[in-house]
Amino acid sequence: MTQEIKKFNITLPLESQMIHFDLHPVNIREKQLYQVYTRFGDKEYRFHMQTEDGKNFKITDRMSCPKEYIDLEANLSEAIINS
Repeated sequence: MTQEIKKFNITLPLESQMIHFDLHPVNIREKQLYQVYTRFGDKEYRFHMQTEDGKNFKITDRMSCPKEYIDLEANLSEAIINS
């Protein structure tokens, strides 16, 4: 039986806020690359998370991600792996 790979969302704490993320897989056959959508202030952001080893997802385009959210990379990676 193959694992169903689909988009999902997660809310993570950051300082005194709860930050909402929508994660969309680019490949539906294996977990490899995700588009991540979020907001910071009044602006919407999209960045990518990708894995090379199937174990850890990394933000590939850090300039597209709010610097305040970089520290959530491990939490987002864990969420993708456990989705």
